Amino acid sequence: MNIIDLLNKAKNRESVAYKYQNDEIIFKEVYNKALCVASLISLNSSENQPIIVISNKNIYIPSVYLGIALSNCYYVPVSAEMPLNKIENIIDITQAKIIVTDNENYSNIANLNFNGQIYTIDQCVEHQIYNDIVNKRKENIIDTQPLYIIFTSGSTGVPKGIVTSHSSVVDYIETFVNTFNLTNADVFGNQAPLDYIAGIRDIYIPLITGGKSIFIPKKLFLTPKTLIQYLNDNKVTTICWVSAALSLCCQLNVFNDIKPEYINKVFFTGSVFNYKDLNKWKKELPNAMFVNHYGPTEITASCTYYVVDNNKEYNNNAPIGKAFKNRQVFILNENQQPAKINETGEICVAGNCLALGYFKNTEKTNECFIQNPLNNNYPQRIYKTGDLGYLNSDGDLVFVGRKDNQIKHMGHRVELGEIDTLVTSMENINEACTVYNEKKSVITLYFSGKATNAEISSFLRKKLPSYMIPRKLINMDELPKLFNGKLDRQTLIKQLEE
Repeated sequence: MNIIDLLNKAKNRESVAYKYQNDEIIFKEVYNKALCVASLISLNSSENQPIIVISNKNIYIPSVYLGIALSNCYYVPVSAEMPLNKIENIIDITQAKIIVTDNENYSNIANLNFNGQIYTIDQCVEHQIYNDIVNKRKENIIDTQPLYIIFTSGSTGVPKGIVTSHSSVVDYIETFVNTFNLTNADVFGNQAPLDYIAGIRDIYIPLITGGKSIFIPKKLFLTPKTLIQYLNDNKVTTICWVSAALSLCCQLNVFNDIKPEYINKVFFTGSVFNYKDLNKWKKELPNAMFVNHYGPTEITASCTYYVVDNNKEYNNNAPIGKAFKNRQVFILNENQQPAKINETGEICVAGNCLALGYFKNTEKTNECFIQNPLNNNYPQRIYKTGDLGYLNSDGDLVFVGRKDNQIKHMGHRVELGEIDTLVTSMENINEACTVYNEKKSVITLYFSGKATNAEISSFLRKKLPSYMIPRKLINMDELPKLFNGKLDRQTLIKQLEE
């Protein structure tokens, strides 16, 4: 099944599919606008080509993505906030011939080093429909073809493009809906940028359920009280947010002034959601379902989930749980053998959820997508996530940290993520990120909050061996973030080296 099959299921609905600020669009119109986009792309591009989309949140973004898919091409979503040199890198890698952008960013895009065609979203969604041309394109769509390429920062500074097929996305969306019994009564409050992997839930789940997605303006996340009021005004029932967005409400004590009135499902992902903030959310929403889910872009959004026990007071961060249906998630130790209970190793994933690989990067693809070392009987690809974790005695997966954040210091193996977790568990701490200067053998802790350096050091001395105590502690008003809301560890590392 491909993503157009989901669109066809929704094309005759008269109910609202998406809302952004004062604009709404019904499913039927989403379909018609997608036909407009597909007609323009089909007339100006051959099949199976990358189409770059650069835009802020916009009510027509789902129609643009679906229209590109209808034309038997694949979209490349790019943040409008991305530096222009990074956008030019993506243009160079993809060799795309068409860029679709909004009016707001058109002038910047027009100044790029780009020799192809630039169309505004308005031009796309108002284009004349050519059903015969679009139908011919649609007949040629194969489920294993790319639906999109999402570029993430590469360790070399050059973005790497993760290619994901129609079938992987459809499988994920259907699995997510069925696992949590989502219906047309669920109103999603979208936090993630629509060019980010987490945005696919808010875009594609409504096609199955008939529910609605509210695209929340980014600026509201700077004022959590206004944000909660916005959720209440739009009767949002379900949120899938990065943990940092949820923690912000706790850090600013927003629940003292206003509480969510309709939310009954809270999904959190992207980074560790510290247990003290999780407990605060549970206290405010005792009847809501809280779900921790985990997964990198390479496995199509998330591959494991853990439903929080509302009757339990968590003294540690919630596990990331067990695999979704049709996914195999396991831990390999350093000898490429199954890790024992409570033994830390690399998290690996198999199943239809795996991306096709990295665009025009065979070397990186072969490095990360490998033959399952536990299976010598037939070809079976797995993805090595680079994340460390272990299985606890309950059979739940517990996230430890990044493999590349595991260091050797004073002869000892140190998980920097373990230090972060402990520090964020403290009162008067908002965020924490530990980095390591290998040349100087110095562990440095960056943090935000009202806690003093002495209080942090005293707390850590009670919890950690001496070799793990950061030598330098740097308090910042706010730690740097990536476009997706995650902590920008690389910026802190560069700052440390300067």
